[in-house]
Amino acid sequence: MNKLYKLLCGLFGLVLSLSQLQSQTTNLDTFQDIQLMKNEFCAVIEINASWNWANRIPLERIDKCYTGYVDLSNKQIGAVIQKEWDIKVVPTIIIFEYGVELKRFEADLSMKFREDEILNNIRREIGQ
Repeated sequence: MNKLYKLLCGLFGLVLSLSQLQSQTTNLDTFQDIQLMKNEFCAVIEINASWNWANRIPLERIDKCYTGYVDLSNKQIGAVIQKEWDIKVVPTIIIFEYGVELKRFEADLSMKFREDEILNNIRREIGQ
């Protein structure tokens, strides 16, 4: 009985988390949050800085994929993520699949993306 209960709870949690994928974008404030999302089957993470939030891409418009934001201004994680992920410009958007970087989009010198263009490029990369 205990194993069946755990299996059903796990399946319910999976269904619940998959249904939430379409509407939530998470602010990734800890290394644990970043690692958990990065290792999902599909994760789109925008690396930006709070002083550049005006150029934030609405990742919540991406379906069937976990989405999140990393703020390089966060003193606890910013410098480490910038170095580990070789972030040269903000915003940078990286698509991960089970922890492996599949594709990276970097803003131009204006530190901006064309919103419709980048969202369409992300959807194309993740097969939507």
